[in-house]
Amino acid sequence: VKIAVELDQILPEVLKTKLQAGSSNLTVQKVISNNALNQSKRNDMGMITPNLSDGTLQGKERLWDILQTRNVTQIDAAYWASIPSWPTIREKIYHTEKDNAGPIVYGLETCHAFQEATSSNPSQRRIAPAGLFNTGTNYLSVLLEYNCQNPHRVEKFHGNEWEVPWGKHSPASARGTYYKNKNMKYTVDEVLPVVLIRNPYGWMKSMCRNPYTAEWKGMRDIATCPQLKEKTKEWEHGEGYIPVDVKYGSGVSHHQSLGNLWNDWYGEYFYEHMNSTNKSSESPFPRLIIRFEDIIFYPYEVTQKICECAGGVLGHREEDKDVTNGTFHYVVRSAKAGMGHGPASKRNGLVDSWLRYGNNDAKDAYSEEDLEIAKEILDPMITSAFEYT
Repeated sequence: VKIAVELDQILPEVLKTKLQAGSSNLTVQKVISNNALNQSKRNDMGMITPNLSDGTLQGKERLWDILQTRNVTQIDAAYWASIPSWPTIREKIYHTEKDNAGPIVYGLETCHAFQEATSSNPSQRRIAPAGLFNTGTNYLSVLLEYNCQNPHRVEKFHGNEWEVPWGKHSPASARGTYYKNKNMKYTVDEVLPVVLIRNPYGWMKSMCRNPYTAEWKGMRDIATCPQLKEKTKEWEHGEGYIPVDVKYGSGVSHHQSLGNLWNDWYGEYFYEHMNSTNKSSESPFPRLIIRFEDIIFYPYEVTQKICECAGGVLGHREEDKDVTNGTFHYVVRSAKAGMGHGPASKRNGLVDSWLRYGNNDAKDAYSEEDLEIAKEILDPMITSAFEYT
C-alpha cells in the first residue's frame, strides 16, 4: 500500500496508466529508476525528510512525530528550517528552559461537580468552547469533535457542541440569561464550558488586525495599535485610558480599555464574584480555562484533560478514516506541507501555527512605555495563574 501511494504521488499520469494496464514495455527496474529519478528531482527542489543525522530533526521531533500521524513524509527544507525548535518555544512562549514545561488546565477541581450534576442522565453531558475573539475556539471545537466522545451519547454528535449556549464570545454573565438557540433541549448545567485564554499581549495585537465587533479609538492605526492610553498629556495612574465597546448577541459591553476588556471578560469565568471587592478565584460554576498556546503546542495533552473532566473517552470516531485506530487526530489542514501549496497567508495548518506563534515573545512587539501601561491595567491574579507575567 505504501509503494502504491508513493507511485501515485510521483509518477506521471501516462506512466500510471500504463502500469495499471500492465504494459509489457515497462519493467519493474524502469519503475524503480523513474521513482529514484523523481525522488532526486524532488530533493533538488528542497523537499526533505528531517532526520537527526544531518541535524534537520534536532529540537523538532515533537512536531515531526505529529505530522507523521497524518502521513506527511517530506517537507520543504526552507520552510522546515524556519520553524522554531522546542527549546526556542519553551523560551519564547513558556519562558523556561526546563524540559518539564507543560500545559495549564485551570479548573480541574470543578470536574467532579460537573459529573455529579449530570450523573442522573450522563447522555446529556456536553463540552462546549468559549473564549474572546482571536483565541482559537474553532480549532478547539474541531479537536474535541475528532477526539473526545461521550460514551453515553456517541450517536448524538459525540457529546460536543460548537459553542456554549450563551454564545462562545459572550461574557459569562450571559449564562442562563441569553440563549443563541432558544429551542435547545438541554440546560446550561449540562454543559462544561472550556474557556480559551490567550497571552494578553499577543491577543491585543490580534485584535488590532481583526477586531470583530469591538470598537475603540485608534483601532485601525496599525503603527500605534493597541494604544491603551491617550498620550497627549501626563495622566495619573488609572486615567486617560481609551475605552472599548463590544457588541455581543447578549448585548453591548463597555470597558475602560482593551486591556480591561481582557480583564473583565476572563474575570467573569475566573472569579466567583467578579464585582466583589474581595475577589475569590473560586469557580462561579464548573468550567475549565486553557491557554490558546497550549492547544497549539500540547493538543493531545489538553484534549485528554478536557475529555476526562467531562467523563468522556479519548479516541477518534469510528467513521474517521484519516488516522489509524487508536491514533490521536491532530488537526493538520493539509498533509502536503511546503512552499508549493498556496501562499503563506492562506496556509493555516499546524505547521504554520508553530511557525507563527513559536518564534516570538508577544511582549517584543511593545515599547517599554506601552508595557508599563499594560502592566498597570492587566489583572495580576489572572496573568499569574496562566503564567503571562
